Amino acid sequence: MALPIAVQVYSVREDAAANLRETLEKIKKMGYDGVEFAGLYGNDPAEIKKMCAEIGLTPISAHVPYRDMVADPEGVLSQYATIGCKFVAVPYLVEEDRPGNGNFDEVIKNIKSLAAIAKGMGMTMLYHNHDFEFVKLDGKYA
Repeated sequence: MALPIAVQVYSVREDAAANLRETLEKIKKMGYDGVEFAGLYGNDPAEIKKMCAEIGLTPISAHVPYRDMVADPEGVLSQYATIGCKFVAVPYLVEEDRPGNGNFDEVIKNIKSLAAIAKGMGMTMLYHNHDFEFVKLDGKYA
């Protein structure tokens, strides 16, 4: 059995914004088994779930902006639970939310809270790291 392969829809975001269904169909025709979302492109979560089922793609995960989740944790996370995502990732932190800035402890607290809410909806919270997270603060990696 071959290992299932998924693609991040962000890599074709312009096409997805223009026509999500057509883009998902093309992704499937290219041989992908699943997708990772990065936005809903103006579509209803239940409709996205239906599209994926009809096309034969598994909605594996989603990159969801941290501040969007903090602003409406239940509302935002429930959209991705409706789609059927198993994982939700914080894709990026703006500079003022990163280690070394005054509110990073609050960010960590919020991410833990978001992770608990996601878990209650059957999803696992992830963090997509970047090079700037590998900086030293007080001689230790952040």
